[in-house]
Amino acid sequence: MNIKLIRASETMTLRKRLLRPHLSAAECVYPGDDDLGSAHLGAFVNNEQIGIVSIYQKGLPDREDKCGFQFRALAIVEASRNKGCGLTLLHAAEKFARNKGADYVWANARITAINFYRKANYSIDDNEFIVEGVGPHVIVNRYFQ
Repeated sequence: MNIKLIRASETMTLRKRLLRPHLSAAECVYPGDDDLGSAHLGAFVNNEQIGIVSIYQKGLPDREDKCGFQFRALAIVEASRNKGCGLTLLHAAEKFARNKGADYVWANARITAINFYRKANYSIDDNEFIVEGVGPHVIVNRYFQ
């Protein structure tokens, strides 16, 4: 598997297909996609894109004394799941954030992904909330030592 920086537009096919199939392509564009501090990573096997993640310099409101990066749209195609691809892509996003001076990374995680984040040593908030049209989520985060 090869991970490389890609443009925001290169995440849209998988964002829509895997994460937001009920939305239009325009609704799959996230605030900050084109900001200078943002990055988008693609995972490729034999030049076929099998995963994506986007990362933004954005901290949590209650942690303004630290530098945080939010990652969004972490997704792996079905055939490549449970093979370590998601974890490898997550680590690449963490590395990007650390290289930019981040103290921590965080995400709004789907409830169905909690075990993935536990295995990745993320803290999981107890407060569940609903993302309209998507379902229940919690905040997950990981501080760097």
